[in-house]
Amino acid sequence: MTSEHILDRGLLYGEAVFETMRVVDGQVFAWQEHLARLTRGLAAFGLDCPAGLQTACLEAAGNTGPDAMLRLTVSGGEAPRGLLVAGEREPCVHIQAWPYHAPGEALRLRSLHWPHGSMARIAKFTADYGFTIRLLHQARHAGLLAENEKALFTHEDELLCMETGNILIRVDGAWFTPDSGAVLPGVVRQTLLEAGAIQPADCKADWLLACEALAVCNSGCFIRPVASVDGRKLQTQAHLFGGLVEALRGRPGVPEDVLCA
Repeated sequence: MTSEHILDRGLLYGEAVFETMRVVDGQVFAWQEHLARLTRGLAAFGLDCPAGLQTACLEAAGNTGPDAMLRLTVSGGEAPRGLLVAGEREPCVHIQAWPYHAPGEALRLRSLHWPHGSMARIAKFTADYGFTIRLLHQARHAGLLAENEKALFTHEDELLCMETGNILIRVDGAWFTPDSGAVLPGVVRQTLLEAGAIQPADCKADWLLACEALAVCNSGCFIRPVASVDGRKLQTQAHLFGGLVEALRGRPGVPEDVLCA
């Protein structure tokens, strides 16, 4: 079977960058920060960021409903085969939108070793997630990760991130987030840092034995409490997450239900 898009470099070589975001009542939370990260990722491939992306994204979301999830992917477009192509490439834009639905079950995490702790995560490179998918499949096949669990990646006894979001950990009444080059600079995470709601730290894996609460943050769920980690039940009362919620509440593009229970 053939496809007219078979020469798209995102498909052939993973030469693509993406952003996932939620559009609430026609507004994207921190659009400029999403765009900056996308631009940074494309520049790593020697690609320019196309113009008009915000208008195209809002149009796609508007056709979906008042609360939509959006995936914006920009690839190297169609070009001759070869790892390096001389001359200009014409980036290709792909936009997918679907109605947002809150998760229907509690979030349970299991620690899983991430073998590339020194790998810089400056943007959402599509190829990076291909590696993540293989790692998760192998872990489930080996019985290291149950079907109802998500991965909490660690490296050399330090916490990194959850498979689809940044980790926030509450110890002695304060919230911290792992500070590592291997941690994707999340948009919600950066907002919380700038607001002083969380502090960057070298979060050790053994903090999981003493922490009062855990949360995952990303531009879909915003703040999502973790019900358990490595089989240890955690506190999920709303008041523990109050400082995180207040740092985001009322900002453009942030839903009323900032805490995804």
